[in-house]
Amino acid sequence: MTSQKYFEEAWKNRKLVGGALKAAHVRPDYHLYEDLLQEGVILYAKMLRKLDGQKVRSEIDKLSFKRVLWQTIDALRREQHVCERNTAIDKAYDLGKTEAWDNLVALKNEVKKLSQLEQVILFEHLLEKKTITQLVKECGIPRITLKRLKKQLLGKLRNVMEQ
Repeated sequence: MTSQKYFEEAWKNRKLVGGALKAAHVRPDYHLYEDLLQEGVILYAKMLRKLDGQKVRSEIDKLSFKRVLWQTIDALRREQHVCERNTAIDKAYDLGKTEAWDNLVALKNEVKKLSQLEQVILFEHLLEKKTITQLVKECGIPRITLKRLKKQLLGKLRNVMEQ
């Protein structure tokens, strides 16, 4: 536990933590700025307690600055990851919208009209992520032909989605 003495020293020199936040490109108007500042001050106080008597104060400040900077960058990465995940979840809810269902119905009807080879490209390559090279080996059709059919298929599907 960090004693009050070290915490008060860290609080008096909180400009060091503010500088680390600034180096991490965190502006004071960022919604998590105060939380990051408080976490930084606590980390700084821990560093003061841990290294007291072992190193010169200027050396402790340099190490603390770096540690706060890396902790802040790590926290920002975690926050970005959470936001990206939430965005993906929000986009998944869009499937319930009428336009999305209309597109799915239109695509389902279009798939019935596709040739056998176009269906292989759609399901095997585009959906199951098989490579063109794998399809060439399996189907025995030249690579150029498969690429041309893929381009035509994507054009057809694009037209269906735009209607």
